Amino acid sequence: MADAVHIALAGNPNAGKTTLFNYLTGARQHVGNYPGVTVEKKEGFYLHEGQGFRIVDLPGTYSLTAYSVEELVARDYLVNEQPDVVVNIVDASNLERNLYLSCQFLELGVPLVIALNMIDVAEKRGIRIDTEKLSRLTGVPVMPIVARTGKGVEELLGTVQAVSRADARPQTLIRYGVDIDEALRELVPIIEEYKLLAETYPASWTALKILENDEQIVAKVMLENMVVGQRLIDRSAVLARHLQDTLEAYPETVIADHRYGFVRSILRQGEVTRVTEQDRLYASDQIDKIVTNRVAGPLLMAAVLLGLYSFTFNWSGFLVDGLGMFFDLLGGLTETMLPDGPVKSMIISGVIDGVGGVLGFVPIIMFMFFGIAVLEDSGYLARVAFMMDRIFHFFGLHGSSVMPFIISGGIAGGCAVPGVLAARTLRSPKERMATLLTVPFMNCGAKLPVLTLIIAAFFPNHQAGYMFLATLVAWLVALMAAKFLRMTLLRGESTPFVMELPPYR
Repeated sequence: MADAVHIALAGNPNAGKTTLFNYLTGARQHVGNYPGVTVEKKEGFYLHEGQGFRIVDLPGTYSLTAYSVEELVARDYLVNEQPDVVVNIVDASNLERNLYLSCQFLELGVPLVIALNMIDVAEKRGIRIDTEKLSRLTGVPVMPIVARTGKGVEELLGTVQAVSRADARPQTLIRYGVDIDEALRELVPIIEEYKLLAETYPASWTALKILENDEQIVAKVMLENMVVGQRLIDRSAVLARHLQDTLEAYPETVIADHRYGFVRSILRQGEVTRVTEQDRLYASDQIDKIVTNRVAGPLLMAAVLLGLYSFTFNWSGFLVDGLGMFFDLLGGLTETMLPDGPVKSMIISGVIDGVGGVLGFVPIIMFMFFGIAVLEDSGYLARVAFMMDRIFHFFGLHGSSVMPFIISGGIAGGCAVPGVLAARTLRSPKERMATLLTVPFMNCGAKLPVLTLIIAAFFPNHQAGYMFLATLVAWLVALMAAKFLRMTLLRGESTPFVMELPPYR
C-alpha cells in the first residue's frame, strides 16, 4: 500500500465537515486536543482502492483571521503540518458565505479541493451549480457530494489522490483595490529579500496579514527581524491612515470586502442558476419569523422548556415506578430468605435500597437528555442562544455564553465540566472568565437527582412546574453573579455577537 495521503477537512460550522469525517472514518478515529489548547482534535484513517488516507477534522471556522482559538488552530495546522491536500467543505446552498473561506485558502496557497456538500439540499431549493465552470473560475477542483449518504465521496477521494500526486499550488486571482495592491507590491519584495517567515508562509500572504494587522504574524515578523518588521508596520500604518481619511475604513475591512467581491464576481458568471426566486423564504426562515420574534420567541422558549420537563416527569414516571416496585420486591424476597443480622441489613439497606435509590433517577435523566438531544439536533438551541443574546449583554456576558450555560445545566441535567470547556470559544478574556465562574450555578446532572427528590417529596402534584421554577432561579442567580463580576473585578465592554442559525432538521 502506498504512503497515506494526509488530508485536512476544513470549512464553516454546519457545512457537513464532521459528517463527512464520520462517514469516512467511522470507529477508526482518535479524539484528542491540539497542543496548548482545549480545542478538540479528530483524526482518522480511510482506505480507498489500496490508497490510505489520514484524515484530520479541523475546527469549524469562517475565516483564517486569528480572532478565535478555532481560527488560530486551523491556520497553524495548515501551515505547520502541511497536509497533502485541504478539502474545503462548502454548503452548496449558501455558496457566497462559504466561498469566503475558500478565498483565504487560495491566498495561503495550500493544495485545495472544494467539496460542494448538501448538493441535494441546494437542488431542492432550486439551485443548479455548474461544478466544471466553478472549477475553472476558482482554479481548483470542485466536487459535488452528499456527506450524509456518501454520494460522490468516492469520486472526491479520487480527485484528492490526483491533487496530492500533482503537488500543484493554486494561484490567487484576488485584487484588493489600488491602495492595497500598491502596498502589497512594496511589501512583498522586502519580505522576499529578507526571507521573513519564508519557510512557513508565502511572501504575499505574510504581506497581506501585516496589512490586516494580524497580531500573530506581526509578532513573528518582529521576532525574526525587528528593523525590517518595523518598516513593514510603518508602511501598513500609512495605508491604514490613508484608508481612514478616504474611505473611513480599516485595511482588514477593505480586504474582506474585496474577497466578497471576488466571490460575487464568480457567482455572477452563470455557473449558479436558480429555478425559484432568490428571495424566497424557506421553511426554516418562516419558522424563525415566529420562533425568534421578540414577543412570541421568549414565550415559546419558556413553553418548550416547561414542555421538556412535563415530558420528562410524565413519561418517565412508569419506569421510575416500575424500578421502585422491582427493588421493593427484591428487598421483600431478601427479607424472607435471609436470617436477621448485619449481612441481611447490609444487603437490604445498603445494596438493594442504595442501588435502587440511584437507579430510580436514571429514567428521569435518560428522558431529560433525550429531550435536550432532540432540541439540539433540530436546531432550536441555536435560536435560544440568539434570543438570549440581548439579555446576556445586559448582564455583561457574550451571546456565545448561552451554550456553556445550557450545557452546564441551563436545561436541567447538563454538566459544568463540558460547559466550562465550551467557554473556550469566547474571545474576550473577561467575558470568558465571568462565564467560567458562573456556569457552575446551573442545575447540572449531579444536582438533578437532589432537586427531583426534594420536589417529589414536597410538591408531588406539580413536579414539572417546580423544576421549571428551580431552573429560572439558577439562571437568575448565575446572571446576577455575572453582573456583579463584570461591574467589579472583570470590568470591560461586551464584544459583539455573531452566530449562524442552522436550518431546522
